[in-house]
Amino acid sequence: MKDRYLYLLGGHSFQEESNRQFIEHAGGSNARIALCIMYRAGWEEYVPLFQQLWEDAGARNVQVIVPDSDGNLDMVQAERVLSQATGIFIGGGDTEQYHHYYATGRFKELLIDCYRKGVPIAGNSAGALILPEVCLISPQDNVQRKLLFKQGVGLLTNILISVHYTEWGDQPNLLEGMRTKEIKHGIGIDEQACAVFRNEQLAFSLGEAVHSITFKDFVRDEYMIEKATS
Repeated sequence: MKDRYLYLLGGHSFQEESNRQFIEHAGGSNARIALCIMYRAGWEEYVPLFQQLWEDAGARNVQVIVPDSDGNLDMVQAERVLSQATGIFIGGGDTEQYHHYYATGRFKELLIDCYRKGVPIAGNSAGALILPEVCLISPQDNVQRKLLFKQGVGLLTNILISVHYTEWGDQPNLLEGMRTKEIKHGIGIDEQACAVFRNEQLAFSLGEAVHSITFKDFVRDEYMIEKATS
């Protein structure tokens, strides 16, 4: 059976080694990458940056999935692109928007199906947050300025993910999320870091620091923090 890979980037999309490994597992020169992003003025300017990075790693076939200016997502096109993709990269931005388009309904079903078939999936910032069973959105990342929980795609269970971890001072939010949902494992990913999961288990980290938190006792508020190995 083909191993399943997730590349969770903490805030910077263009991490060279993370993208190189992602492309390698997606098929190298034969890779067909689906890039899932949000609509905003000038979004087309970002696509060549991804294309150049992935071309340097051997991949030349990139198809973009993006809602239009009216907020409509063409699911016929999305399903066609995902059905042919050997790798899927979900970008960063407004986490609630990414959740709305890419972690619900038919798109969520397609992502799960691709992942189960062994298609590697990478997510940066918001793209990383929506992939676990529970999507944790920190106060810095929403207009309500409070901790939010949403049902994620579900590719990882019993774990919470935090991004921009050191840069946002997000440890208190991750800990509070773990206490609230009584989830024993948490991963905080710095902006220049990537947490790599193989078959739903944290395998190693790339780049800067990836922080692992394990709760021993919720009643006594006992937990352990360590850095993931690279």
